[in-house]
Amino acid sequence: MGIVVYWLEGDEEHIAPVCQFFGSTELTQALAWAEERRRQGCHHVSISTELEDHVGRAGVAAVEAGKTPDGQAYEWSKAGRAGKVRRGKG
Repeated sequence: MGIVVYWLEGDEEHIAPVCQFFGSTELTQALAWAEERRRQGCHHVSISTELEDHVGRAGVAAVEAGKTPDGQAYEWSKAGRAGKVRRGKG
């Protein structure tokens, strides 16, 4: 299971959590499903993912010394991606 859409059904006295499962490649379908639940008036509609092809191990929050926690080189930088800095005419 890659994607899960959660929502609440019922009235305030008899409310229950419900979910629908989608495969990792079915994001478009999951988004449409979530939107339809919202249109029906469901509350707390949310989407959660745990994709098989995510980058790095779960819970990884840092690149240290230019390496990912599994030892792979990490070369991406915002500065390199943004391109040449423009200087205003002064």
